[in-house]
Amino acid sequence: MENADILSIKQKALNEGVPIIKDEGLEFLLKFIKEKQAKDILELGTAVGYSAMKMASLDKDIRIDTIEKNEEMYLQAVSNIENSPYSNQIIVHFMPIEEYKTDRMYDLIFVDAAKAQYGKYMEQFLGNLKEDGYMFFDNMIFHGLVYDVENIESRNLRNLVKKIVKFSEMVSNDDRFDIMKFDNIGDGILLLSRRKSET
Repeated sequence: MENADILSIKQKALNEGVPIIKDEGLEFLLKFIKEKQAKDILELGTAVGYSAMKMASLDKDIRIDTIEKNEEMYLQAVSNIENSPYSNQIIVHFMPIEEYKTDRMYDLIFVDAAKAQYGKYMEQFLGNLKEDGYMFFDNMIFHGLVYDVENIESRNLRNLVKKIVKFSEMVSNDDRFDIMKFDNIGDGILLLSRRKSET
């Protein structure tokens, strides 16, 4: 029953053009959560609650804070989650991500929000990442556009893609982190963890 419900939420999101994680990326994310036994998760960008419910469905001990600033999306997410078996595992926060403050420490921070702000979000929530935790960034190849930036006709889109490329280069050269890139999965995934030598 719950799978059918989540499937219908996914289909509605796709029909309405709501950006949700691609199947391949989601499969990778869920496998990673199981492998690392992540229990405390922060999601930046709730949309309609699809990915949060998929993560919560892995284990009843998983607890998720998820943040959404768009009121229509937030209301849909709250309704979807309240009508699911995962309502006691997921808290949806209605606010801009920049305003979210917490002392809670997370095993995984899943970033699927404004791509141009990835660097800012990374710095904002680094203090909430457990020592052996991971940050998971989606849309790192942005529909393949990162490979052909100069030929993007729209200036706004070109600037956005340039910011994604800049963020990827920045973290690759930041000696605080170990990173893994998976350009061939979903829409491109970047995993970031703190170097163990860092304190």
